[in-house]
Amino acid sequence: FKKVLQSYLQMKDAFVNSDAEKVSAFAKATSKSLKAIPMGSLGQMEESHIEKSIEMLNAIAQNEDLENQRDHFVVLNENMVVIAMNVEVATPIYVQKCPMANNNKGAVWLSTEKDIKNPYYGDAMLTCGSVIEEIN
Repeated sequence: FKKVLQSYLQMKDAFVNSDAEKVSAFAKATSKSLKAIPMGSLGQMEESHIEKSIEMLNAIAQNEDLENQRDHFVVLNENMVVIAMNVEVATPIYVQKCPMANNNKGAVWLSTEKDIKNPYYGDAMLTCGSVIEEIN
């Protein structure tokens, strides 16, 4: 999961920087890392979250429209948070949430830093959000 997290975090930072091209490239890398996880070692629930994550990552990778990428990122994160909670992580991971993202329904993302760098709005609302959970 370490490789998955590494490319995921690069993708998240590309969202923070509103760089659709880099988002696409890192989505491909994250998808590739997720596909490399041996499925037999996981439970059915984790497997279905991984499958949905790969589907969302592929949708992000094939799209150059940042808003569309961010819509898929919302769904991706709903799955990635569950996966992160069910695998062993080497360093603490923070589940962060912006209450305004996703049409004010709120949306989550993962970070290895407590500081908020909002991937849903980039510079417009860089620090909007809070840590809602810590995964150790």
